[in-house]
Amino acid sequence: MTKVPNERTADEIERDLERQFPHHELFMQPDGHGQQALRRVLRAYAGAFPDVGYCQAMAPLAGALLLHMPESDTFYTVYILFDKYMRGYFRPGLDAVQVDGQILYGLLKRLNQPIYKHLVKYKVEPLHFMVDWFMCLYVRTLPWPTLLRVWDVYFCEGVKIVFRVAIALVTAVLGSSAQRRRLRSFEDTLDSLRRLPASATQAAVLLPAALKLQLSAADFEREHQKQFRLFNLRKLARQQQVQEQQEA
Repeated sequence: MTKVPNERTADEIERDLERQFPHHELFMQPDGHGQQALRRVLRAYAGAFPDVGYCQAMAPLAGALLLHMPESDTFYTVYILFDKYMRGYFRPGLDAVQVDGQILYGLLKRLNQPIYKHLVKYKVEPLHFMVDWFMCLYVRTLPWPTLLRVWDVYFCEGVKIVFRVAIALVTAVLGSSAQRRRLRSFEDTLDSLRRLPASATQAAVLLPAALKLQLSAADFEREHQKQFRLFNLRKLARQQQVQEQQEA
């Protein structure tokens, strides 16, 4: 871990260090082991992969890993995590996050039409609430015991659990007609998704709700292919529109 990032990236990393787990003894002190190790891991990754660089969502992920493994293992786990599981999440435009947001809505439409229609009715887009969930793998969303259970499934079975948990959380907020009647605006609906009830985030509630969803690997793959194709078509259409405007 010898390469260093550019000065701007290094400054961004420095500003984010004290925000990660500020009440945990490992990260409390600026000169403590936790912040120093986190600095080295993030700087090493940004320096080794300048085409990706650094994104704020990387810090909580690396910090959570440092609580469970040595610094060198954290770096290599971060590399595998970002390269294999989260490829494209941290690149300009967040294309991969946008596609996953549409996959989430596609799966939700298949599983629960009333919830999907409610979100569409009030123009709540997936990027309005799921970016932090997906990019930070729920580090800043779920209580620690629940997070560890979700991560266990994630590292054993792959990314499908991220979508399952998201659907379970949305269902906990909007699953009943009474809940939806109380949330009759964009603002109320979005606020409810950003302020999740504590009961919905408990491991004993969330994990069973997520794992019992009737979704197969084929369902995920089919939806991924569909949304990836649609995203590229929309992107191409926007590029053509810009080109036509420039030529006009």
